[in-house]
Amino acid sequence: MSIKRLAVMSSISLLLGACGILPSNPALQTYQLPAGSTPIQVSMSSKSLSIPEPYANRVINHQRVAVVLDSLEVQAYEGIRWEDTAPKVFRDRLVEDFRRANAYKTVLINDEQVTVDRSLRLDMQAFQLQYKEKKPYVVIAVGVTLINRLSGAVLAAKTFHIEREVPNVNVDTIMPTFAQAVDQINADIISWTRQNDR
Repeated sequence: MSIKRLAVMSSISLLLGACGILPSNPALQTYQLPAGSTPIQVSMSSKSLSIPEPYANRVINHQRVAVVLDSLEVQAYEGIRWEDTAPKVFRDRLVEDFRRANAYKTVLINDEQVTVDRSLRLDMQAFQLQYKEKKPYVVIAVGVTLINRLSGAVLAAKTFHIEREVPNVNVDTIMPTFAQAVDQINADIISWTRQNDR
């Protein structure tokens, strides 16, 4: 099945099934986040940075778009999925944004075979559509730890959180809202990383 860009997404109603977070659905359409567009201005470091795959719980560590109801019941947005698991989708866009900002001389996603100066460890806590008082929001939360890989010291740690209200629950509104939220939280993470990398 081809991957569709957000600009050409068709509208799909939100149908919350009762079959749990991973319902079987052969008609799933696959979406990816578009390239970032928010300007990010930071000074470039001569160091290297790795961003391994994030830790995430089972609610979001899959390809389906998680939906958390007011009752805190977790279901899935019917008929769509990410191109990869949600934490990898987020990490890959973060890597792209670090490179686009020229924040580090080298940015890697896998540091098992190489020596790097810094590592950014991610704890993906939320990447979902969440209802609050019957209003839908895109919610992203991620714990970030900056580590000096040469000494093993933790340089800084912070949890980033963003919520964006969604005007309606059509996929052609929800997915661009995810993209906007990712743009903002990634810009915040990149600026914070450079400020704390001393």
